[in-house]
Amino acid sequence: MGNNKKNKGHLKRSNALTFGIVIGIAIVIIFFKYYGEKRSVEPIKKETIPSTAPPFAKPEEKPAGVEPLPEIVEKTKPRIAIVIDDMGQDIKHLRELMDIDMPITIAVIPFLPHSKDVAEEANKANMEILLHIPMEPKDMKNHSPGRGSILTTMSEAEIREQVLRDIDAVPHIKGVNNHMGSKLTEDVKHMRVVLSAVKERGLFFLDSKTTPNSAVKRIAKEIGLNMAERQVFLDNEQDVSYIKRQINDLIKKAKKNNSAIAIGHPHPATFAAIKEMSPIIKGEGIDVVPASSLVTDQ
Repeated sequence: MGNNKKNKGHLKRSNALTFGIVIGIAIVIIFFKYYGEKRSVEPIKKETIPSTAPPFAKPEEKPAGVEPLPEIVEKTKPRIAIVIDDMGQDIKHLRELMDIDMPITIAVIPFLPHSKDVAEEANKANMEILLHIPMEPKDMKNHSPGRGSILTTMSEAEIREQVLRDIDAVPHIKGVNNHMGSKLTEDVKHMRVVLSAVKERGLFFLDSKTTPNSAVKRIAKEIGLNMAERQVFLDNEQDVSYIKRQINDLIKKAKKNNSAIAIGHPHPATFAAIKEMSPIIKGEGIDVVPASSLVTDQ
């Protein structure tokens, strides 16, 4: 009986030891298996994404040393041209003009006693020369345009022939402007012949605007003739104070429109006023240029 109890106790202890050994082995196996798998897994590296942002810290910041480009604004001075008509009667008036420190344009009437002499001497002095072509006015009784005139009673062939003769009579010309012509310049049919002949010779036309109803601009546009228009008459009154006021008006028009053309005549008062106003024109920042510089391409 006592031996049986002993044997049973010994068996229990043996079983418990065996169970403990088995549990211990199982724990060791699980530990090494888990630990080995964990070490075999490589850590996942985060992908580095290149930044598209600018290299400086904030969008509004600018790299050191970079300055904004300055705004370029092209400014041109207002320009005026002064044309002295009715030249060719004598050489004295030309020489008086040469004493004025200003690039004045002269307009020479054909077939006067010194038309060619004036043109030749003016050309040597680098002055711009126009043909001052005589044209029919509305009041022919009291205002005769003179030899070489273009009249509304002429045929188209006669007009063309006379225009070309007038052009050939004055050398070195760059363009043509009308002497009188209040009637002819309103006549579309006749003026188209005149202006076509002017274009044929490679010249421009300056409309003296002796009538507000001149057809010159419209015809010039139709036929592709380069032209310009007079804005101010200087000496409707031959008085120095009056002419100086007209030159001031010319300056105002040039400042408003960037350019303007004045026409005067070879009178002592006109020359005196231009001389007196010369420093004022320069002081106002106005450039005086030949008439051809203010011609508009049609």
